[in-house]
Amino acid sequence: MKNAEPLTISPNQVPLNQSLTVRSELENFPAHAYVITDERGRIIRKGFVSNRVTEFRLSMVGLATGVYRFTMGPVNERFTIVL
Repeated sequence: MKNAEPLTISPNQVPLNQSLTVRSELENFPAHAYVITDERGRIIRKGFVSNRVTEFRLSMVGLATGVYRFTMGPVNERFTIVL
């Protein structure tokens, strides 16, 4: 049996000015802090989640189209903002 990923982000291609959904497959997220960076590694957004939260949405309003990374603890997921 394959182990579930600790968290998932969706969609992988976020329409411009829409939201990214982050879900934990566990009771809590693997870490409390998250960071979104652009292709150059610049921090675009960062924040924290509370204990016992298993899902949250992040508004991508104001971000340009392009490739970004969502990092939370050991998880580093790529997503794209598209028109």
